[in-house]
Amino acid sequence: MSNADLHADSTWRVSPEQVGQRLDHYLVLALDNLSRTTVQQLIAAGSVLINGRVSKPGYLLRNNDEVQVLRAMPSAPSKEVRPQALPLDIVYEDDDLLIVNKAAGMVVHPAPGHYDDTLVNALLARYPTLQDSMVVEEDIRPGIVHRLDRDTSGLLIVAKNAHTQAALVEQMQRHEVVKRYLALVEGIVSLDQGSIDAPIGRNPRHRQQMAITSVDSREARTHFRVMQRFSRHTLLLLQLETGRTHQIRVHLQAIGHPVSGDNVYGTSSMPRGITLKRQFLHAYQLSFVHPTSGEKVEFEAPLPPDLQDVLDNVDLL
Repeated sequence: MSNADLHADSTWRVSPEQVGQRLDHYLVLALDNLSRTTVQQLIAAGSVLINGRVSKPGYLLRNNDEVQVLRAMPSAPSKEVRPQALPLDIVYEDDDLLIVNKAAGMVVHPAPGHYDDTLVNALLARYPTLQDSMVVEEDIRPGIVHRLDRDTSGLLIVAKNAHTQAALVEQMQRHEVVKRYLALVEGIVSLDQGSIDAPIGRNPRHRQQMAITSVDSREARTHFRVMQRFSRHTLLLLQLETGRTHQIRVHLQAIGHPVSGDNVYGTSSMPRGITLKRQFLHAYQLSFVHPTSGEKVEFEAPLPPDLQDVLDNVDLL
């Protein structure tokens, strides 16, 4: 289900593998980009029904339960995005663009039900003229060239004007922007390097997830190289040729090596003594041709402390 569909009634049927999940946890995944607080507010307002009855956030799902969200969002949500002075890690900046090292937990741009505390809110506070420079009507993503999942950290390009944004989006479409990620995955990857070429679309059984499918899908290619092997895990350097939603996570799950800590496409459990509160996925390197200078620029962001701490201790199993 896309964010554009969130204003309509939505219904899901609980499958055996989802039995035992808390209702609020389930809906955070089902209603992508909504915070747990927003989901709990929806439940408290009586907008979520289990088998036709109002429930509580801590309700534990049972097999074949019908989960229904009644008009989660207004049919015509406001496009007004307010500036918020949130901390930003600016890696590079010039007159046309900036490179942000996004923190895990920050949503990139506003969406229905989540109009605050996003990267765009922070950008508008720091650069008040940013939205004025964008010519797209009702744009709630001023300057945003590409996305990262909420719990994925790392490098993002932000354009400061419409010309730069259009030029960078065109580079993206031609696969000329090089994006590399670091991921710690479950198990030992036997190949030193390889590629995963499999189309990605909405999971026909769980619409809040993506999957490898031939139905309403788009081509997707991910290249990987082993950086280090541990006793039960492998550190991979991945390069995206395409940029589909959840591409790395879906592709790695498909080859039997889901991203560590990924509770959607893998498992959130980690060995005793190691704490990982999100998927181990970090946008590590970024390179592209600067639209104004015509020169190739390259950037790199080291692993944030939470992921580096896991890496330092993962071989102690």
